[in-house]
Amino acid sequence: MTRATTDKENRRQEIVQAVAQHLVENGIHNSALRALAKSVGMSDRMLMYYFETKEELIAQALLLIASGLVGSLENVLPRGQVSGQQILDALRLMGEDPAAHPGQKLWFEIIGLAMRDTGPYKSTAKQILDGWEDWIRERLGSKRAHLAPTILAQAEGEMMINLLRRPD
Repeated sequence: MTRATTDKENRRQEIVQAVAQHLVENGIHNSALRALAKSVGMSDRMLMYYFETKEELIAQALLLIASGLVGSLENVLPRGQVSGQQILDALRLMGEDPAAHPGQKLWFEIIGLAMRDTGPYKSTAKQILDGWEDWIRERLGSKRAHLAPTILAQAEGEMMINLLRRPD
């Protein structure tokens, strides 16, 4: 890999991180190309130099956000196999943190758009869900892996209900 390629890839990662932060803070509904470019500190044309489409950029930012959640869960769970209850308890604890609420709201905004087949959201949401389910299966171990979809659904449902009940 040449230095120019490495520099471009590093810049792409910086852009994805900045756009991920923008999406968490502002939501998808405030993600016009100019707003995304402004959050990175560049023009929309320059932004498109690094990414073929706005949809590609948003998808990469959403995947980064999702991988950050898995990393946070890894930090609060014991190493090795865990129970479904431990996973749910860790998610509940993380969900109680007000700093997590914007990311949770973003997730449900993405789900709503995915259900309407809007933009890249359906394929990206499916990729994120598949990744989370695979991670849960791995953490549960082979004897309890079949519980992963149920645990994920329970966590998602509880998170949605808690968000809806919170006064803003």
